Amino acid sequence: MNEMDLTTSSGFTWFDDPAVQLADSPPPAPPDESLTGIKRKRDARTAPKFYAVRVGKAPGIYHTWVECLDQVRGFPKAVFKSFASLTDAQLFLAGDDKSEGKSSGKWYGVRSGRVPGVYKTWQEVLEQITGWKGPKHRGFKTRIEAELYVKDGQMEQQRRNGNGEHVADGVEEPVDSIEDPDGAPAAKRLKLNGRNGCVKKNGAGRIKSELPDAALNGNDTGEYEPGEAPLPLGTEDGFDPTIILDPTTGQLRYKTGPELTKLKYVATRPVPSAPVRVYTDGSSLANGQVGAVGGVGVFFGPGDRRNISEGLAGTKQTNQRAELTAILRALEVAPKDRKIILLSDSNYAIKCVTEWFQNWRRNSWLNASRKPVENKDLITKIITVLESRYEMNKHRQPDPEDEDNAVEPLSYERPGPWERGAAGVKFVWVKGHAKDEGNNAADDLATAGAREAKELIAAGEALGEDGQGL
Repeated sequence: MNEMDLTTSSGFTWFDDPAVQLADSPPPAPPDESLTGIKRKRDARTAPKFYAVRVGKAPGIYHTWVECLDQVRGFPKAVFKSFASLTDAQLFLAGDDKSEGKSSGKWYGVRSGRVPGVYKTWQEVLEQITGWKGPKHRGFKTRIEAELYVKDGQMEQQRRNGNGEHVADGVEEPVDSIEDPDGAPAAKRLKLNGRNGCVKKNGAGRIKSELPDAALNGNDTGEYEPGEAPLPLGTEDGFDPTIILDPTTGQLRYKTGPELTKLKYVATRPVPSAPVRVYTDGSSLANGQVGAVGGVGVFFGPGDRRNISEGLAGTKQTNQRAELTAILRALEVAPKDRKIILLSDSNYAIKCVTEWFQNWRRNSWLNASRKPVENKDLITKIITVLESRYEMNKHRQPDPEDEDNAVEPLSYERPGPWERGAAGVKFVWVKGHAKDEGNNAADDLATAGAREAKELIAAGEALGEDGQGL
């Protein structure tokens, strides 16, 4: 049996043992006796096993995987291993394990991952890139080459940050492109999602463990529900930082790659009453055609957790609906007690909620041609939010010094209908696809949301055709 220690991000030290099954998993189906080599595999599975727990709740030797799992689950930095003989298990427990010295003679540099750095084993690399969006990694023959690779990546990132560039990390190599230290063929490597380098998910919010036997046997072994996995290293307050409470479903789920990489918004100086500037934009891939897919972008600032990039809801996937939805989402997320300066490159969307709606409402939401107003549902929602915002703050006196000269209207322009009050909203048109960095950032978010929605639609269609998961 070829065994190898594997230290995961959960703090476990695992072993590569296809015979091991988690407690909640059903036993494997009986093998087909007609296949060649089955007898040898059957003997390996039925042979007695000894599980040595060196670091766990109660260190010792156990005879079943369930007993072993009870000792290591939830225990930080647990170390355990399975053996075919009691003698080997006792030696491991005593700290004398001959297999621990085995090395692949290869060094791995992780440029983009949970903890960038140099690692000695492929399993350690998997800990850093599994579930990470846009991982970058490469194998080298020497440690110096790996260190230079990581250092170059850090210097490049610093240069980009200094220039104000926002460059999304891409997958430099497919996750399964590097052989494991034992040179296992590609068919026996841990299967990952090729786009994001993530372990394939099985059901909503459930993620496969990084145990190799889970991938090799095709079973549902090695799965943890969100909140049940061992805590990762560096966890504070006993809470797993890789999970989140989904506001839509109310259930725990694992964070996505973008959620893991989001930066915390920190104010550089106290400005409690200054207006909040927010850019909105909408996108529609193949706008006006059958199969168009829309996206919504809201940009508060670089690394701001309130930024939004999502697909357009509903069956009508037009650019105008995307622009209106972006404004609605921005008003839903923005502070309710602060002045807002909302910048959009859509004259249509701005005029809908600042001018045209008044005549439409008087005319029972019929336009000049006596036809129903397009996108009435979104327009009325925005108007309702703006009216509620005013009613909520009308008892407050606005501060006359809270002005934003950069977007002051021209002298002949009248203030918009929503600018009054202590939490007024000023709508400002900006030229799209020009030099306005905020508008360009919102456009990028909207386009990314549309593309992600398109990929999900394609995945759903493939699921319907095949009748099975991806």
